[in-house]
Amino acid sequence: MTKLNIRPEMSIEELGQIVSEYLKEHWEKILTENMEEYQKLFPEYEDATYGMYLDKLLPPVWKELEEAGFKSAETIREDDFIIAGCLNFRNSLEKAKWGTPDHERRVFWIVIENQNKQLIGTFLFELSHSHVNFNLPSAPRLITIQNTERNEISKKIQSLYEENA
Repeated sequence: MTKLNIRPEMSIEELGQIVSEYLKEHWEKILTENMEEYQKLFPEYEDATYGMYLDKLLPPVWKELEEAGFKSAETIREDDFIIAGCLNFRNSLEKAKWGTPDHERRVFWIVIENQNKQLIGTFLFELSHSHVNFNLPSAPRLITIQNTERNEISKKIQSLYEENA
């Protein structure tokens, strides 16, 4: 992977553009290279198989964000389930009315803190997936928002997705 141009002074929007570009360039390649494995695992592991995919997709870009001084502002609890080193399952929503069993959408959020411990905004990471078989009906997507409070983030996600349901 080519080194990304992440600088400590970047805004949440600038970071989001870089992460979105990374996703666009890598999501399909990682999926294609591992599809046979994921399809074999899905009957037993179901949704956890998507976590295995994300464990290959996200760590390289997350590592570069951390090296530039950015991190999740969330304090990880002992019972948290962390996917790909950055997605906390507790900080996600999936609503049946946002899709069909063949095309569900789960949205994770990560409040981003810079090297000065300032909250700069939030990444919303959307993963479209199937509950019927292993399939990503569309590319993973990243949206940035300014909100950093849990209730406001949840309201923003619901307003974004329920308008389009």
